Amino acid sequence: MDRDDALIARLSADLRPVRPQRPRAGWGLLALAMLGTAALVHLGFGLKPGLALAPGGGWFLLAELVLATLGLACALAVVAMASPSRTARPAAFWLVAAASLMPVAGLVVLAVPGFGDAAVHGEQGHWACAVWGSVSSLLTAAVLVVWLRRGAPASPARAGLYTGLASGALGSAIYGLSCPITGFEHWAIWHFLPVLGCGLVGRLALPRMLRW
Repeated sequence: MDRDDALIARLSADLRPVRPQRPRAGWGLLALAMLGTAALVHLGFGLKPGLALAPGGGWFLLAELVLATLGLACALAVVAMASPSRTARPAAFWLVAAASLMPVAGLVVLAVPGFGDAAVHGEQGHWACAVWGSVSSLLTAAVLVVWLRRGAPASPARAGLYTGLASGALGSAIYGLSCPITGFEHWAIWHFLPVLGCGLVGRLALPRMLRW
């Protein structure tokens, strides 16, 4: 064995083959995680999806659709990113950019006299929705991390970011079905905080777990 062969042998000594991931399997695991999260939220708080049809429930329905669409787009991108030849889909990026306008709009509402106080200090101004929305993201996040670790993501940093965004959005959307508050400012602030928080955690904490 010459010098080049010896060098290649040393470099490849710790490598292990990665079985190609089938996207359908990832979609199935994601669906199970969402159903499990919904069951736990229902047991703990009771789901109230009918609020979307109640008077004044328009913002409730809009925010739920935005969160669910954002979460699913990012989650499907994460499932694809387990293959080293795939990166985040452009559609997911634009959905993230569009959804970021919701908390910005909530902050604008805070600056309007008479609205900001109710959103922060009144009945709508509590951290419970943000906290429980974040907790509701854990099962989905765990499933996506396991899925990525079984694959070989080409960009661990991007995969971590999208994992956090996906789990935060889906967790907040599922927990949101138990929330009795339908006001825009409440949803724009307290139900989108888990998306931002989980995205940040995913970007900072997950890449080291996903490197291969």
